[in-house]
Amino acid sequence: MVRPSRALAEEDAENTQPSSNTLEFNEPLSWKAGKAIPVTTLVKRLTTLSKQLSLLEQEGVDRDSLAIPAKELAQVGLMLHRDPGVKAFTACCLADMLRLHAPDAPYTAQQLKDIFSCFVSCLKGLEDPDAGYYQQYICLLDSLSTVKSVVLISDIPDCEDVTLSLFTSFFDIAKPDGSKNVEYHMTDILIQLIDECNSLPTEVVDIIMAQFLRMAPSPVQPPKKGGAARADPKIDEKQTRLTNAVPPPAYNMAKNICNTCVDKMARHICQYFSEVILDAAPSSRRKLGSADGEDEDAPVHEPSHEELHDLDKAHQLAKELWKACPQVLQNVIPQLEQELLADNGEIRKLACETIGDMALTGNFLSSAPATWKVWVSRANDKSPGVRAKWVQAAVRILKERSDSMAIQLVDLIAIKLNDLDDAVRFAVSADQSPFNLYDSSNSIAGTNTNRKGKAEGDTKGWGKKILLTLAERVRDKKIHVRLEGMRCLARMWDMAYKDIAKGDDVVFAQLGWIPSKILDTFYINDPEVNVLLDHVLHEILIPVNYPPIEKERYGMEPEKANGNAKGKGKDKDDNKEREREILEGDKIRVRRLLVLVKGLDTKAKRALFAVPLRQISYAKVMEVFLKACEDNNGGVIEEGIDEAAVRTTLDKFSAWLSQKLPEPPKAKENLQKFAKLHDRRCYQLIRFCFSPESDYRTVVKALKEIKKRIGESSQSGILDSLTPLLYRVSQLIYNKSHVAPIVEFSRTDPALGSTAHEVLKEMSGSNPAVFKANVKALSDLLQEQSPSSGSSDSSGAVDTLKACAGFAKSYPKDMPQERKLLQALVSFALTGSPPAAAKHAVTILMHSASRKEIYAVDLVKRCIKDFKFGEEHFLAKLACLGQLVLLAPEQCEDDNKAIKELVTDIIVKVRTPKPDDENEEESKMVWADDSELDDEIKAKLLALRVLVNRLRAHADVASSEDASVVKSLNKIVANEGEPLGAKSTPATHRSRLRLAAAQHLLKLATYKSYDDLITAVEFNRLAVVAQDGCLQVRQGFINKLKKYLAAGKLNARYYTIIFLMAYEPNEDWREEVVTWIRARAIQVSKSASGSNVMEGIFARLMSLLVHHPDYGTQVKDLTDFSKYILFYLRAVANEENISLIHYVAQRAKQFRDRLSPDNSDNLYYLSELSQAVIRHYAEHHRWSIQTWPGKLRLPAALFAPMQNAQESQEISNKTFLPEGVDKKLGALVRTSRNTTATTATTSSSGKKRKNEASASSPATTPAPKAKKAKPESSSKPKKVTKRRATRHESTPPPMKPSERRRSGRTAVAKVRSYKEDLPSDDEGFSDDEDEDASDIDQEMDDGTSSDQSEPEPRPRRASGRGRTSISGSTKKPPPTRKGKEKEKVDATEPDEMEVDELELEKENEEDKEEEETSAAIAVAPVAPMATTSPIVTPTKTAALGKRTTRAAAGKGKAEEKAEGKGKAVAGRRRSGRGRNKKDEDEEAAAESSELSDVPDES
Repeated sequence: MVRPSRALAEEDAENTQPSSNTLEFNEPLSWKAGKAIPVTTLVKRLTTLSKQLSLLEQEGVDRDSLAIPAKELAQVGLMLHRDPGVKAFTACCLADMLRLHAPDAPYTAQQLKDIFSCFVSCLKGLEDPDAGYYQQYICLLDSLSTVKSVVLISDIPDCEDVTLSLFTSFFDIAKPDGSKNVEYHMTDILIQLIDECNSLPTEVVDIIMAQFLRMAPSPVQPPKKGGAARADPKIDEKQTRLTNAVPPPAYNMAKNICNTCVDKMARHICQYFSEVILDAAPSSRRKLGSADGEDEDAPVHEPSHEELHDLDKAHQLAKELWKACPQVLQNVIPQLEQELLADNGEIRKLACETIGDMALTGNFLSSAPATWKVWVSRANDKSPGVRAKWVQAAVRILKERSDSMAIQLVDLIAIKLNDLDDAVRFAVSADQSPFNLYDSSNSIAGTNTNRKGKAEGDTKGWGKKILLTLAERVRDKKIHVRLEGMRCLARMWDMAYKDIAKGDDVVFAQLGWIPSKILDTFYINDPEVNVLLDHVLHEILIPVNYPPIEKERYGMEPEKANGNAKGKGKDKDDNKEREREILEGDKIRVRRLLVLVKGLDTKAKRALFAVPLRQISYAKVMEVFLKACEDNNGGVIEEGIDEAAVRTTLDKFSAWLSQKLPEPPKAKENLQKFAKLHDRRCYQLIRFCFSPESDYRTVVKALKEIKKRIGESSQSGILDSLTPLLYRVSQLIYNKSHVAPIVEFSRTDPALGSTAHEVLKEMSGSNPAVFKANVKALSDLLQEQSPSSGSSDSSGAVDTLKACAGFAKSYPKDMPQERKLLQALVSFALTGSPPAAAKHAVTILMHSASRKEIYAVDLVKRCIKDFKFGEEHFLAKLACLGQLVLLAPEQCEDDNKAIKELVTDIIVKVRTPKPDDENEEESKMVWADDSELDDEIKAKLLALRVLVNRLRAHADVASSEDASVVKSLNKIVANEGEPLGAKSTPATHRSRLRLAAAQHLLKLATYKSYDDLITAVEFNRLAVVAQDGCLQVRQGFINKLKKYLAAGKLNARYYTIIFLMAYEPNEDWREEVVTWIRARAIQVSKSASGSNVMEGIFARLMSLLVHHPDYGTQVKDLTDFSKYILFYLRAVANEENISLIHYVAQRAKQFRDRLSPDNSDNLYYLSELSQAVIRHYAEHHRWSIQTWPGKLRLPAALFAPMQNAQESQEISNKTFLPEGVDKKLGALVRTSRNTTATTATTSSSGKKRKNEASASSPATTPAPKAKKAKPESSSKPKKVTKRRATRHESTPPPMKPSERRRSGRTAVAKVRSYKEDLPSDDEGFSDDEDEDASDIDQEMDDGTSSDQSEPEPRPRRASGRGRTSISGSTKKPPPTRKGKEKEKVDATEPDEMEVDELELEKENEEDKEEEETSAAIAVAPVAPMATTSPIVTPTKTAALGKRTTRAAAGKGKAEEKAEGKGKAVAGRRRSGRGRNKKDEDEEAAAESSELSDVPDES
């Protein structure tokens, strides 16, 4: 290395090379007192000496020639001279003297101390590169580093101050813009000194440690032993997160020192932490490491805030040391391990966080395996705060690492996501969670894949298992955990959207399910969750301002061109560019919507499609609210306006809107403030938001301006309540700006085309008004896709046709009347494929064509003329006929006979033979997908539709011909899908025909005239379809039933069918139905005529169960049927209505079975069984059963009065329930774990589902002898024997086990001994054009509350004297029960028994107006309407059970083990003592309509 001193020597021309290695300098450097050498002279002499010394070689130097100068240079006067030049050259000369005398310095210890003090003083000049003697300072630094003379400091006694000064100066000198050479030499000098010193002063260690905090996230000062805790100055939290991008030189110096001097620094750092950690929290020393229980009685003093603050600083330093030089912490990590075991939770929390951060880098597992094991065990720490810190650190490790350390944490994190403490669950989902980050090149898309390209179970960063567990937090009980969990998942999908849109299958597999999980929360129907979902949906998943709408480059008014043609042309070009940008923005947003919809599951799609339905209803309510605000005029109501009416309307609608938000009182107050603010501009802007005429940009700008205007006012808190309402009323999902891009995607994008068609279909059904501006584009698209234009397949046009059909129904006059379009529709009607295209084409023609009568006549003639089965387009003609007979019945009147013969021939004839090897039992579960259906079954389904639509078109009066159609449908149901009794139809056809017939019967039952034709026997047959052997048949039937019940189109008796799902093996679907029943129970109870409907139908359910094909009266059979009762109780019962249900069960024993009077014993068995189950259920929930103070009429069509008082007395004195059943029932309810466990399902051990033909016992079994309460009256009466004999005559004989399931229903069809039903007086339903039974798409079912149910008296509170409490836990002997039953029945006065008489109440005009107003507004935001047709206003009925029915007497028996053993019927408690009503009813309100209680405007 060339020293700078040599360069100085070469610059001096007068300098000559010495002839030998001897110093020739001989001028004096010392002076006598008072005769000081002038500074100029002294500097000149020192310069000469320095030059000569720098030229001398260390080897062979003449040390005698150095003696005098060496002695003179050590004078204090030179080293402490006031002139910097003198000091600088003196220091250089002394450094050379030490070099030339090495290794023996010619100075004493005191002189060396002074010399190094002089060195330190001079080296401080390196801070300023522009200093006059900077070159001499460099020379001095180079000499100290090269010669290593700095090690002499270790030989100086009491050199701590010199050492401290050297370290302080060097770290202060290090600057980011300084010389790297200087930094290197200083680091080298400090390393030499540390290596030579046996120990370092504590202050020196403090200084070294302080350098590592230069890279800390916040400016933390290192704690000092014994120093008083100082309050840190207030620092901006945002600034504390800033870190240096490039490490400062001082940090690098300290890092190099520690990595070079590992052993010594490890010892010093260990001592440092021992002092800092234990001294900062001296009270913790007793308990550190005492987790084994030692000295547990010793008092523990909790560390103070200041002590914990110093501990935090020390742990921050440990983390920085681990990043820079982990080797020096080898003795510190065991101390951190002991902190993990400390008694104090704050200390454990600090240690847990520190080790978690340290594990992000390096290999902590191999460096400290014992400490890692202890840290992992903190996942189960008793303190929630420690567990929260642990899970935060563990998630960060998963984000940064993908090795064995991360794999160990996957299962633990998944468990902690379900931690009992919400703070732990919240920690994973909070804003700072690494799950909020997404890196398409690393975290998800970088997933390890196998050769087939499928993602492996463990991903880089984290596994899908953890993500799925994280998704459960969107349903967390704590709202703040829900909030963060939902936002976290939504942000992940948002950041991964680009990869998903590109079609990255790996990313979609990992994150594509997130929107479905988020939208599932729609079914919780909690105000807080709904508001959160509104924000997430419109701010993250489909942001309102996506893509960002920039400020208009164009003014609101056109720029004046002053008549300049060039200016006009420029404006025209600008407008075209602007329109192009707008269209491109709409396409970007629509693409995001379609990508979102494409990844949703069925349930989530229903939830998303419910949002536009909700928007329409909310818009209507908001319009009324805004009108009330305008009339209120800020509180100053103008003359001529009814002040009371205005205030009432404002209060009513603000209260309704606030009920849909969290904290209703506060929300109502905010809405009242908004009305008082009286900003007319805001009123108009809100109207812009929900107007179908507003394009998307108008809606977004209106939302922005509303928020800006209110935010700038003094009432900015109004936005908390108004913002979610604005999201709900605005045209955001379906907007007229979206129609054109959706149509374009449906035509041009193969990946999103089908999804675009689906969205168009939903849009046409829920909000057809948005098509007004784009109906021309749709009509042009239909012309292009029509068969007449050369297109052979119309499948792509079906959704477009359905969209236009929905628009034509609502706005027939706005539909184009172009000749080409009408011709295209006729072409679709006659040759469309699939047949659904023909159906929708006819709908459009019959609603919008100006000459629709002519078109109808022409189409009918062309369809039936020379019709041949199997010819080309014969399916389209059948579909065309099906719509024509419904929409144009008058034009079809002349050809009715030909149409009927045509379709009857198709239904009756079997053209596809049944396979010879078809297994009868397996055939009951066969189902063929739509793509697998042949033309014959398609034609049969269309033919059935033609027959049913003919009836629907003439629903006012049912003729004998209509009755034959209903009878034929019932026959198909009874024959398991066989139109005739020949049993020659293939299994794939039978399952389809069973479902179609059952769904058509439900559709016809929505009309009073046809519902009267369905007798009780046929109703019981129809009900058992809910237990069909084929899952698709069951689901199709139940979903259609739910759809009509939710729309209020069916009588309340149809609710009983739902409860036959107690043995449904599909657990998820069964639980979904239970939730739906609870929601309906809530909604029905709110309706004007719905009081006690769900409780009253228990009587109908008992009648249905008594005539069930599997019913028997032995212990096993009764135990089986008790699960139906438990299923009902689980869905309907609560503390308020349990007494009424018990009363209904008791009342059933006071009547005879009208359907099978001679077999009324079966009813009494079930009555006692029901009472016992209800008592055990009430006991389990600790409910008390009160004596019901009112009277409830049982359906007269099902229950008949006793023949005489003697019979009544005899029945009341008997106990029919066999011995041992009561104990089994108690065990059944208790083992069901709060009756929320799943019901028993089919198993290989023979545990039957009631719809399976797998039971091995005979179909019928005689009822066991009824036991009387008193021993002396136990003889069997002749009357009972006679009834049993009659029962055997009216029920089928025992048969094979394989035939048992369906045999019951067949027997029911052949019964002829039942009494004829009385005429039915059930309510009627208006005709509406809903979807056909063959349609597969099912919508959510809770559109409005059902006013169709029969009204019953509300429960009255009995007086204290008359109330009798029946404890649910009472297990009284038969005599006591008999006594109670005797109190219920007055045997001497049978005429006083309440039997429902048939009478019809006509609805008055006032109620009709109220219903129509409510129907116009109501739509389900959580569970959308089943159909988009206007809600039919039902008529009122007198009471429960007015429907007349035929009897079905099939009684069977099934063999199943009676023990519950954990598979008992589940029953979720809906309310418990009235305390936790909200939590218990959260699921009950899952699918209830939040708009069913919309106040009327009158």
